Amino acid sequence: MKSITSMMIIFLLLTGCMNANEIERMYYVHGVGLDYVDEKYEVHIQVMNFHTMAKEMQSTFEEAETIVAKGVGPTPVMAIHDIYQSTPQRIYWGHLSALVFTEAALNTGMTELLDDFLRFNEIRYTPWIFSTKSNIDDLLTVFPFLDASPVLGTFGNPEDGYSQSSFVAPKRKHRFILELNEPGKSANIPNLTVEDRWHSDKERHPVINVSGVSSLFGEEYRGTLEGKDMYGLRWLQEDTERTPVNISKNDEAVAVIMMKKPDHKITPKIENGEVSFTIEVDVSGGILEMHQQESLDFIEKEVTKTIENEIRTTYEQGLENNADIYHLSNELFKKDPEAWHELTEEEELSLTKETLKDINVQAEVIHSGKNRHIPILTETE
Repeated sequence: MKSITSMMIIFLLLTGCMNANEIERMYYVHGVGLDYVDEKYEVHIQVMNFHTMAKEMQSTFEEAETIVAKGVGPTPVMAIHDIYQSTPQRIYWGHLSALVFTEAALNTGMTELLDDFLRFNEIRYTPWIFSTKSNIDDLLTVFPFLDASPVLGTFGNPEDGYSQSSFVAPKRKHRFILELNEPGKSANIPNLTVEDRWHSDKERHPVINVSGVSSLFGEEYRGTLEGKDMYGLRWLQEDTERTPVNISKNDEAVAVIMMKKPDHKITPKIENGEVSFTIEVDVSGGILEMHQQESLDFIEKEVTKTIENEIRTTYEQGLENNADIYHLSNELFKKDPEAWHELTEEEELSLTKETLKDINVQAEVIHSGKNRHIPILTETE
């Protein structure tokens, strides 16, 4: 009798897990791409199984299993439910690592795009936010090579690459939303492309590359800066770790200086009812590469001039897209909210080239690496 009672108690305790989902019987969404085509939303999801997720923790020789699904609908939610109709197992969103928006999707407004990703309780506030001009399917079907898990790729771990060469800082969803809602502040997110740079002895390996920065202000997409047009942003990002500056003379390479962790300050000044800004940057670094013998004074002056030019170029290129790339309006709001309310219209400050008045850079070369401050190879008589 006691044994029967014990078995019944055990059975009743076990029933508490009857509605739980077995982890190996679910699909895990890793990346999501949103596009807008022919007045309908397209949602592309990059799905992994439990074994692929586990590869982050334990290396195996098995190929990572990842697949991409596509749904179409009048809203992003309906496009997702279009995918649900064809999945044989439950789709779990708790491990979502990245959201990628095309330019067409960004032009529809962020409220429509983000609404479901803010309301659904399985989705966290930590996915990385990206934009792209490339085909979404091309991005989502790029996976890390050398048998690495997709969890360790650009979508899941963009900070490793950024820490080695800092140009456009990766941004999580909660920071992105915060910036969109701050008065007078734009949100800058990395723009991704697919490039063919890596190969083995058997095949080519396409990779995801951060090629630009996209700016948004409230609901509006304000364009993307690419290549050298975006270089000035790195000096005014709080997260910049290390970034190279190429110095040349008479169109010939002189040196590459690796600058680290720049500090910056933006100061607004109001005169005669108009506002202007001064940007100050303080940064130091070391010689990473030396091709010609030049004085330390020459190198520091060229680094200073290069940084000043990059900051102004990026600012002016942003103006062409009506983008406040350096958050100047928000700086005025924080320092003088009364003046900000007087000078803005619909929370937007009118900016011109003359608004950015002065750029003052203090650049110092504090070491020459493991070698002396001369080229490794020098001419001898």
